Amino acid sequence: MKKSNKSRKGFTLLEMMLALAIICMIGGVIAGICAGISSSFGTTYNIDDSSDYAVLYAKGFENSFLAATQDSNATGQAYSWWIDESSTIPYLMCTGSGVTGSGKVFEPRFMGNSATESKWDVHMFFRYDENSNTVAYCIFIKDNYGKTTFSNFYEGSFWVPRFSTRVGSDSRKIEIDTTSNPLNEETFTNVFHYTAEEYAQIHTQVEARSSQGWYSAISYTC
Repeated sequence: MKKSNKSRKGFTLLEMMLALAIICMIGGVIAGICAGISSSFGTTYNIDDSSDYAVLYAKGFENSFLAATQDSNATGQAYSWWIDESSTIPYLMCTGSGVTGSGKVFEPRFMGNSATESKWDVHMFFRYDENSNTVAYCIFIKDNYGKTTFSNFYEGSFWVPRFSTRVGSDSRKIEIDTTSNPLNEETFTNVFHYTAEEYAQIHTQVEARSSQGWYSAISYTC
């Protein structure tokens, strides 16, 4: 008696369910990896981009400030540096009797214009040490377009050459404008309207400097 062996074709229901389960697991792993890569790329891009702009603001301020204080021919003039908070574009401004033109020291070219919110929310604070003739500044940059509460912090300082030898012989003077916004939590939450989550990203830097006399404007008279 012959046995007839029929070849089996296709998959059983159990095999198909196992295959689908494996495919779903692999898909989930791949999706997680892609999401992680996308998030990492976005964070890296924001760090690089915001750092680049912070350097431009910093160098713009340093060059403008030193140009004013080292001009031996300028007398009886006044200058003041600050970030224009009233504009949707955060211009670095220098205004006063010694300034001609628009007063824009640095005009950023990131996304946003006079009718829309800019990509970066920028705030700058200043401090002056009379003993060492050193001007310090710090810059806070917040992402307005990202889905995260990303913020970056940058700080620097520079010495004002030959300034101490001129004080006393004329009216030259560097002063922090104490009528401007102080560097503290109230300024960020009530004036700049940071949410609690956004402020949490920068509270360490703010609290470490809130009692040191940092303000959002600095002036020079000669």
